[in-house]
Amino acid sequence: MTESQSRTRPGAEPMTQPPDHAFSAFHQMKRPSYVHYAETFLHNRHDAEEAVDSAFEHLYRCWEKVLSSDNLDGYAWTVMRNKVTDHARARKRRPPLLDEEAFNTVALRDAVDPYGQITESLALMRAMRELTERQLDVIVMTYLHGLNASQVADALGITSATVRSTVRHATRRLRSILGPDRTMEGQR
Repeated sequence: MTESQSRTRPGAEPMTQPPDHAFSAFHQMKRPSYVHYAETFLHNRHDAEEAVDSAFEHLYRCWEKVLSSDNLDGYAWTVMRNKVTDHARARKRRPPLLDEEAFNTVALRDAVDPYGQITESLALMRAMRELTERQLDVIVMTYLHGLNASQVADALGITSATVRSTVRHATRRLRSILGPDRTMEGQR
């Protein structure tokens, strides 16, 4: 992470040593998808970048511990996800919600009845609050970001089979909340 990329929060110590090559490569590879994910919840690019940069600062400070973890990607994802939630709370917002995403869906752009589609999309986004953290992450990345199972697996540090299984379980859960006619089947 370069000095210009780091947005140190007030009171935090800036990184003083240049990161090692492994950290730099990890940062370069993961930052774009982390920012995209954070923006889904924070609804603002600047806030998303700030939260993600805070996560990378944390990861940098404990990089040796991160490297020795059993699941580097999973560890980093958890840190980033927690920073997004903390960032939302620090801004005196409700915990990250997806309601605003209901107005930015492919289904809405293609809808014959936009008002009906907004109602359905809002119901879906609210039902998604009932999912576990992993289910929510997988559904957001799969359906809202359009990533395939291997891309989601790479980001979360899990297997593609776990992603597919999580999608199935989350879809069943949403179907039980919304009813069989109002889930994301076929909506990418």
